[in-house]
Amino acid sequence: MRHTHLFMPLALISAMAAVQQAYAADDFIARDIKFDGLVRLIPANVSSMLPIKSGDRVNEATLNSAIHTLYDTGLFDDIKAAQQSDGTLLFTVAERPVIAKVDFKGNKLIPKEALQDGLKKMGLAEGEVLKPSLLQNIETELEQQYIQQGRYGAKVTIDRTARPNNRVDLTLNFVEGKAAKVVEVNVVGNKVFSDDDVKQAFALKESTWYSILTRNDHFARERMTASLDALRALYLNNGYVNFEVNSSDLNINDDKQKIFVNVSITEGQQFKVGTTKFLGDTLFKPEELKTLQVYKEGEVYSQEKIDAVKNLLLRKYGNAGYYFAQVNVVPQIDNDNKVVNVVYYINPGQQVTIRRINFMGNTKTADTVLRREMRQMEGALASNEKIDLSKIRLQRTGYFKTVDIKPVRIPGVPDQVDLDVNVEEQHSGTSTLAIGYSQSGGITYQAGISQSNFLGTGNSVGLDFTKSSYSTYYNLSVTDPYFTIDGVSAGYNVYYRETKPYSDYHVSDYYSKAVGASASLSYPIDENQSISGSLGLENNKVTTDIYGSTAYGAYLRNHGGTTSTDTNTGVSIYSGTYLSYLANLGWSFNTLDRPMFPTSGQLHAINLEVALPGSDAEYQKLTYSGQVFFPIGKGFGARAYGKVGYGHDLPFWKNFYAGGWGSVRGYEDNTLGPRYPGEYYSKTKTVDYNKDPIGGNALVQFGSELILPVPSKGDWAQNVRPTLFVEGGQTFDTECKNTPDFYDGTTSVSGKQYCKNNYGFDLSNLRYSAGIGLTWNTMIGPLSISYAYPLNKKDGDNTQNVQFQIGRTF
Repeated sequence: MRHTHLFMPLALISAMAAVQQAYAADDFIARDIKFDGLVRLIPANVSSMLPIKSGDRVNEATLNSAIHTLYDTGLFDDIKAAQQSDGTLLFTVAERPVIAKVDFKGNKLIPKEALQDGLKKMGLAEGEVLKPSLLQNIETELEQQYIQQGRYGAKVTIDRTARPNNRVDLTLNFVEGKAAKVVEVNVVGNKVFSDDDVKQAFALKESTWYSILTRNDHFARERMTASLDALRALYLNNGYVNFEVNSSDLNINDDKQKIFVNVSITEGQQFKVGTTKFLGDTLFKPEELKTLQVYKEGEVYSQEKIDAVKNLLLRKYGNAGYYFAQVNVVPQIDNDNKVVNVVYYINPGQQVTIRRINFMGNTKTADTVLRREMRQMEGALASNEKIDLSKIRLQRTGYFKTVDIKPVRIPGVPDQVDLDVNVEEQHSGTSTLAIGYSQSGGITYQAGISQSNFLGTGNSVGLDFTKSSYSTYYNLSVTDPYFTIDGVSAGYNVYYRETKPYSDYHVSDYYSKAVGASASLSYPIDENQSISGSLGLENNKVTTDIYGSTAYGAYLRNHGGTTSTDTNTGVSIYSGTYLSYLANLGWSFNTLDRPMFPTSGQLHAINLEVALPGSDAEYQKLTYSGQVFFPIGKGFGARAYGKVGYGHDLPFWKNFYAGGWGSVRGYEDNTLGPRYPGEYYSKTKTVDYNKDPIGGNALVQFGSELILPVPSKGDWAQNVRPTLFVEGGQTFDTECKNTPDFYDGTTSVSGKQYCKNNYGFDLSNLRYSAGIGLTWNTMIGPLSISYAYPLNKKDGDNTQNVQFQIGRTF
């Protein structure tokens, strides 16, 4: 239903004419003032709005003023005034209705909440008086919003439905239509760059078969503006400083579904960089500022590099406390010599200190937890570098979904600012009671409480119970990341672990019951590095099965184990109890921007585990792991990762394993590396066609991933990461110590020679795979699935294309 802006002026003119006809002759005294037509309003309230009171002398001018005043309130559609026979002045009015309800139909692109907020600001909301002139403005404005998005066929209408007591329901009907597609981009005047180069710069793309995925052929005004800006950048970054866009036109076909873009340009000539000067109150020596230049005099002019120098200057002054420094770049174009002389005018302003740091949004986390991560201190000079580092450290805690830090000027105090730190908290712990399934462990029962921000203190507390087809695990762990004010963390954990033979886990058969405890300390070297150490005690009872590997039996025999005989088969069974005094030393370097789904930075860790002298089984185990992330652009990223390890005199339950998720996908879990027949097969001189893997004392694994963008801006997209990957790895036995002679069928085999020939360190035995993976961070933990293709499978390898994992990433 359309409405006109002329409605109120016409009504007002009509009322004025009525007044002129009735009162052009004589004035009169209004003995009383009454109203007819009021529904919601109270006469006393309306009387208080009038410039006329009972007993006043009324003439044409005062009546005109009274009617104007009532119209100006916006409460009435029609107003008439008449003198009654008893001298009463009667105003007959038609109240404007009140909006009872606002409904929306057909709006898919604009959320209901956004519409409600926008309309409320314009005065159209439940409980407001309806102003008819506003309706057409809203219809036009909303249609323009759709046109800006290339939906030229969009239509918005507003229906009114009368309700009792002078109320009205409004229904906004949307016909959003389809987005027009760009079918041709035509640029006239380009000689330096080809048509393909120019079109590549455009954010808008010509429609192709794959546009159904990218949708970059859908026209929108902001995309058109971005395309022209990108075109300017293409020329300005290649020295064409006099480049101009002469015109940009759109041609739309009759059904408003196809758009033809025409752009006319003048390229101009290429310029080079001339001299560079730093003027103004520079504070620093010119030689020091020159080191920030990312270009050389005489090279082709690039606006991108000029802007980069400006940003580096702002950052340098900001780090020195001149947080609101100003740098104005003045390019002086010398058309005769085809050079651009660049002048940076610097106004550092006053040094700024931080008066107060305000934390907002942390309803659960204590202020002290946030404050201890801040590297920008109150009372200190403001520093870009320290503020940025503070933000990164808060993100790394994993307690917050978003972190935003803004300086706020203090009125009347130019040399101080407040720092507002606004965070959005996220779940930092889980309470789990679940039944799950994994390919490597079968059915899993899990119960536990894990909280990395326990009661908002920043302490990590975990109590876990896990039971699967091959293991039972209990663990209690507590970590205080700020045991001391200097950031020394302290923690301890107590655990019980039981494993039993389970062929699907692809580890040779043995039983193990281990009880242990440890205490640890971690000391920060700097913002990104830390060293750690722990001392622990573990008691582990190990017993082989009749199908257990001959290598397991050899280790237990050589390290004080006992031997018994299975009465049914006559096969030897070995067992031993080992008390170990464990020491761990670690170093880590972490610059990741966030703990989950990082996009930039790197993480490296080295760990040395030693069973100290006096332990029943002494050994040393050294491990390095690392990963590097870096953004590529347009939502793409890359990740490189690797892990190497070496152990000396390792007990078999401490061996390295390879294959499966977290190692080399496409191969079954823990199946790569040394394999030996079981005791039963060697004893009975029968062939073990499926020798079980036992791991090795050396490990090499590595890989790289291309991180793919998620085609959505919803919150869920932040919890999903698709990747393409290539990776490789293998375990080796470089010592061949616990490799006894055995029978492979009726053939006697020298264990040491078999080990050296097949499982010694040889990079040609590495296995490789490639595939696609997806990780989704759910409420129960990360859910990962992948499809991998083994690239160099060899006889005896166990492969598995589709693999999944719940509860961990790597």
